[in-house]
Order: sequence, then structure tokens, then C-alpha cells
Amino acid sequence: MLRILSIAVLFCLATIVQAHDEAPLFNKVSLQAETQREVPNDEMRVTLVAEQQGSNPATLSQRVNDDMTWALEQAKKDDTITAETQGYSTQPIYNDGVIRGWRSRQELQLKSAEFTRLTELLGKLQERLQIVQMGFSPTPATRQKHENELITEAIQSFKKRIAIIQQNMDGQDYRIIEMNVNTGGFGYRPMAVADRGMSTMERSAPAVEAGTTEVMVTVSGSIQFY
Repeated sequence: MLRILSIAVLFCLATIVQAHDEAPLFNKVSLQAETQREVPNDEMRVTLVAEQQGSNPATLSQRVNDDMTWALEQAKKDDTITAETQGYSTQPIYNDGVIRGWRSRQELQLKSAEFTRLTELLGKLQERLQIVQMGFSPTPATRQKHENELITEAIQSFKKRIAIIQQNMDGQDYRIIEMNVNTGGFGYRPMAVADRGMSTMERSAPAVEAGTTEVMVTVSGSIQFY
């Protein structure tokens, strides 16, 4: 009998809690605040490609391998530069539906926070590789530092907006029902680089301007006045 009574009490309590959770919230207000700033881009990424064309795919692949091995050797001389090979392929070249030749290529991505040293390396690598893409972004550490600061600012702005609303609610007390914090803004923005048919002698270290990236933090949520 006692067990049945305990189960009945628990059932009643669960029903009351459920009914309370499903009860409509009056004087509920949703609001949002955001902060943003321009963050300096302190990381540079460059994609280069080693590419060869001809009639013998095996020979072309060997030439691409030789060029990439040489490029990696140059990059490894500087420990401030990170190198990663990507996208190796050998594909036929068609003309009127007939294979007229082959093209072999492989990509190399370089990344560094030392812009001067990376651009100097690029001037050398262009002896045998071509630059196809370049971009700038904040490093993860830089982005996180500014996001953390912006979170604090956004929460303070969120509270100030609550205070403004509270003044128009006859000074009622409130409770925060929920709060969401989201970070955003532009990330890595690559830029295509045209070869323009320059000869080896004409190629040199590119001039660069890193610029900034907009980082944003949004705080949204809802409050209830009572």
C-alpha cells in the first residue's frame, strides 16, 4: 500500500512539474546585442602548383615530383613556414575528343606568420612553381583572444539593453530565461593570383598587404519580468 502511495505521489509531482514547464510565460522579452571589431590578419597562406604538360604521363609525373621535392627542400630551410602538399593529379588533354597529351600537377600550400620570409621564399619558388592563390587571416590564437574580449563586451551590452527595457516595465524584477553566445565574422579569404604568362626572370617576391578581418560576437536570449 505504501509503495502504491509513493508511486502516486511521484506521479502527481511529475504532473505538476510538467504543467509548470508547459505554462505560458508572461512578460517575456527577447533581445540581442552584438559587438564587432577589425582584427589584424597575422597569418599568410599561399597555394602554389607544380605543373607539367607533354605526351608521356610517366615522364611528366617524375618532373612534377622533382619540382615538388625541390620546393619542399627550400621551404624546410625556414622553420617559421609550414608546408603541406595537396591535390596530385594526372589528366588527359583532349582535342576534338582525342587525347593529344597529358597534364600532371600537384599543389603546395605554405603558411606563415612571417610575411617577409614567406614572400622571399615565394620569389625563389617561382623559378619552378606558379602561385595560384594567396590569402590572409588571423591566427587561431589571435582570433580567440579578440573573441574572448568581445564576448565580455557583448554581454555587458546585453545587460544594458535589459536595463533600458526594465525602465519601461515599471522597474519590475526580471530573470534571464536563456542566453546564447555566437561568434562569427569573415574567416580566411583566398585571392586568386594570375600568372599573366610572366617569364622566370620577370617573377619576383610578391608585394603583400595583410589587411584585417571583421570578428563579431552576438549575444541573444530572452528574459521574463515579474
